[in-house]
Amino acid sequence: MARKRTLDLEKYREILIEERDRLQAELKRIEDKAAGRDRLHSEQAGQDFDEPGGDAAIETVERAQAMAVGASLREQFDEVNAALAKIENGTYGICDSCGKQITKKRLEVLPWATLCKECRSGLSGM
Repeated sequence: MARKRTLDLEKYREILIEERDRLQAELKRIEDKAAGRDRLHSEQAGQDFDEPGGDAAIETVERAQAMAVGASLREQFDEVNAALAKIENGTYGICDSCGKQITKKRLEVLPWATLCKECRSGLSGM
């Protein structure tokens, strides 16, 4: 008879909430930078530069980089929120693809994992 695995859902909920809050703060910082509202931008706003075109180009590149990082953080933020929802609806730790249990080891490393190791490996081979 197979032993049923039980997860400490409260432990994972706390980890996920902490990660969600960290990501939310980081997203705010990145979005402020992308919008030019970061502290560095406001300190430099009143300065005169010898080459204003060069500074504007650098600022544009930095904003584009911040937007790319922000998109990645937003995706992870959404994954963390989805994992929290799965805890609430009783499906946390179950693979979205095959329906099998995701190992504790995998959830320890990636608490917002939605695929078991086997299904995830199958995706990377495509």
